[in-house]
Amino acid sequence: MSETKKTIEKVEEVKENPVVAKLKEYGINVETIKNIEEKLGVETLEDLYVLEVEDLTGVGLKLAKARRLVSDLKKEQKATVMSEATTKAAAIPPALEMLLPSVPTDESWLTALKTGGILKVDDSSYIAAIRAALADRAGLYNVPEALAKAMEKYADETEEQVDPTFYALRKSLTRRAYGDIFAAIDGLDGSFITEGRRSEFLGRIRTTLWPAIAESYQALDAWYETRRSNLLDPSMLSASIVGALNGSSAVGMLPPPDTSPLHDAADTLVNSINRVFRGTGVQIVAAMAYEANNIRNTLEDPRLPSMVGVKNRELMLKKIGASVSSNYVRLEQNLVKYVLGFVKHDTITSDAEVDYFVALWQLGSQINWSELGVTKPERGGVKSLTGKNIL
Repeated sequence: MSETKKTIEKVEEVKENPVVAKLKEYGINVETIKNIEEKLGVETLEDLYVLEVEDLTGVGLKLAKARRLVSDLKKEQKATVMSEATTKAAAIPPALEMLLPSVPTDESWLTALKTGGILKVDDSSYIAAIRAALADRAGLYNVPEALAKAMEKYADETEEQVDPTFYALRKSLTRRAYGDIFAAIDGLDGSFITEGRRSEFLGRIRTTLWPAIAESYQALDAWYETRRSNLLDPSMLSASIVGALNGSSAVGMLPPPDTSPLHDAADTLVNSINRVFRGTGVQIVAAMAYEANNIRNTLEDPRLPSMVGVKNRELMLKKIGASVSSNYVRLEQNLVKYVLGFVKHDTITSDAEVDYFVALWQLGSQINWSELGVTKPERGGVKSLTGKNIL
């Protein structure tokens, strides 16, 4: 067997190796990849994460490429750790989860939207606002154009006739048809949703809705931390025991922190959403949420990655520079449930209020807020999307 054939087989053999696949994404040649594996002892992606720039340049990698690789790997490692931490977050006890509002399926939500959700503000409108906000934050609305261009470019590069499905998928990505949801309003059609109205609406989302969502979590987290501190405070526990011995009505129970700040945050959140709906906002948010839902569903089509020359959905999104994460659906589901839970706080009776907010906090703790541009400093507070402390 010739040396050339051995080399080819060697390359084919390691194609599925995640380390090799990662390094080849950066255009690193086979010889340098071999040095990284053998001289630096890299066998897994975890081994790659601990490398420094000097390690890589020492085995033949150019400085600029080494710096970019290390920078990207550290970001990837951080994202992986945060994602795992979110996944491992304590599940909400069933008894508490039952207190929170349920999130309708896509089918029932779309039905509600089509049969009246765009005529008035109801749950379907609230869900639409949250979905549109997340789609904007994740860059989902930019994906169709970028993906369509990538599909056309790859078709040109391969110099082959494209499959007929190319046109069908491209159409499903780029068209904006809202006839289904606007059928309930005479005279309203897709031409009403202009770029100007879309941009103005997204401006409302960014400056009004996201800060209110961030503030609600800040207030909720501060309340929960106070409650937890009280439970662990020996003096508070001692006072509770003394009160119980003296016949206190709250036998053996510590008084929960004041929930007034949570009610205030919820009112602010409701008012912010309603401001987003002002004028024709209800119709625009319905259209944009409907559009986001269609884009999200189309991205699940297994034929798309091969049409841009990659193996899977994650590589496809990476190739076009999209920041839509693999857990987008789960993030959307939790965020919708969290916001609905906050805006419906006034439906809970006072005797169940504490348990309700505890359940809401546990749900909030499962949301990867960093993906939403909301960071939680070690000492108090959540930062808004502008990076400023709220409250």
